[in-house]
Amino acid sequence: MNPLQRTRKLISDVLSSSQSRSNDIPPYSPFSTSPSKTHKIGKRMGWSKGSRWIQRLCRISPRVTILSLPDEVLLDIFEFRLSYFVDRVRVWSKLVHVCQRWRYIVFASPLRLDLRLRCRDRTPVRKMLDIWPPLPIRIDYSSIDPQAEDNIIAALEHRNRVRNIWFGRIWIPLERLVAVMEEPFPELESLFLHKEGTVPVLPNTFLGGSAPPRLRSLNLRRIPFPTLPRFLLSSNDLRRLSLYRIPHSGYISPEAMATCVSALTSLTYLSIGFESPTSHPDPSNRRPPPLTRAVLPALTYFDFHGVSEYVEDLMAQIDAPLLHHLEISFFNRLVFDIQQVPRFIGHVPALTMPYNSAIIRIYANHVEMTFWARSRSSIDEPLSFKILCRAVDWQVSSMAQICNQFSFILSSIDQLSIDYVGSVRQVDMDDTQWLELLQPFTAVQTLRILSRHIESLIVPALRGLSGELATQVLPALEELQLSGYQASERYNWPFVIARQHSDHPVVLGGLKWRR
Repeated sequence: MNPLQRTRKLISDVLSSSQSRSNDIPPYSPFSTSPSKTHKIGKRMGWSKGSRWIQRLCRISPRVTILSLPDEVLLDIFEFRLSYFVDRVRVWSKLVHVCQRWRYIVFASPLRLDLRLRCRDRTPVRKMLDIWPPLPIRIDYSSIDPQAEDNIIAALEHRNRVRNIWFGRIWIPLERLVAVMEEPFPELESLFLHKEGTVPVLPNTFLGGSAPPRLRSLNLRRIPFPTLPRFLLSSNDLRRLSLYRIPHSGYISPEAMATCVSALTSLTYLSIGFESPTSHPDPSNRRPPPLTRAVLPALTYFDFHGVSEYVEDLMAQIDAPLLHHLEISFFNRLVFDIQQVPRFIGHVPALTMPYNSAIIRIYANHVEMTFWARSRSSIDEPLSFKILCRAVDWQVSSMAQICNQFSFILSSIDQLSIDYVGSVRQVDMDDTQWLELLQPFTAVQTLRILSRHIESLIVPALRGLSGELATQVLPALEELQLSGYQASERYNWPFVIARQHSDHPVVLGGLKWRR
């Protein structure tokens, strides 16, 4: 039973007995509140459902006041409303100033209400910590104000109370923060560090040399931490691990990364991303795949950004049977030879579901291919691949290599869309590159060209197909939807004429949005 349901039940009990107890309730008291004033308090606290229940109670009898509500009812209402706010301090600090009774109820249940003090850039930390009880501390810092450094350092000095640390775009020297954070933070639950510019390597003494036992979320952006695998050995309850734009100075080998994440049995979210393609395995030290692989039993989301050799070596050592979202971004390579990625996907039931739709989006600096099933939500795209390169011919040829290695997924795709996102660019490329991209899609029945710019590139490649080649490319195609289609051109295509003489005619038409 959630807090709102419990509140309704308890208020109903009060309503049923209000008449019998009305004679015992004084008509006026220091904490009596009329319905109109109750509405104002509820509106000020941001209540909607809770205040309506209190107003209903007050309308039953003029003698029924807010004082009649049991402590448990008020506590349920407080808990229900606080669950909607990230900055809970702004809400509960108002509650404790309403009356002494409310103040007692709030401070008597700090764990249930998850009371925390939020220390921000310009928060006078020392003054605030002297006023409030010794509650857990949340630190949020993303300022260029030099005075913010003293406030943040003052909050970090209470390391036994710090639960959350969020440093977005650290402007003060990282060395000063690290110097304060060399001691253990035993109550720390989440840590976010982001630093631009020249970033020093985190020492092995960071947070006492080992992860806090209560740590559940670790997010490092452009923070080199080569001793991270050893740091996480003591983290038994880590749920989210995000390593974004890892500098080359913080490179961690695939073997060390696999050993690290395989020990995190509670991990549900994993994101690994490198800043440049210089972070790659040494070809002379690459080993054959192991006979047994470590299982990540709770992992449901995996995002990778780096070179194909790295993810190949990593996926050769792990399995994630409960994974339901996989996103891989490759730095551009002349040749993509990926064998372990298809094997890894083949062992994940949620990722080997029969996909029937795919879309290829061409951007200014990358190309992306996404798969989904039309029977599921349109925003649920569990599998996607991205290649980082700018030239359209490189984008098309690289994605064609990826497609050729995932025939077990493409064999069920019956609807393919191709789109171009961004400003129009002058493109000089061979028509055969488009045919190589389309050839692996042997089951596509509907091809949708969503952009006129990309249509001007693909149509010439298809229009000139004739003879056997017309039936080898997209052999199951039944409908070609074009954004700039002209009906007068329908019978002028050798491709259409050749398909009309075969058992698989193609109908040309205007674009229909079917996703």
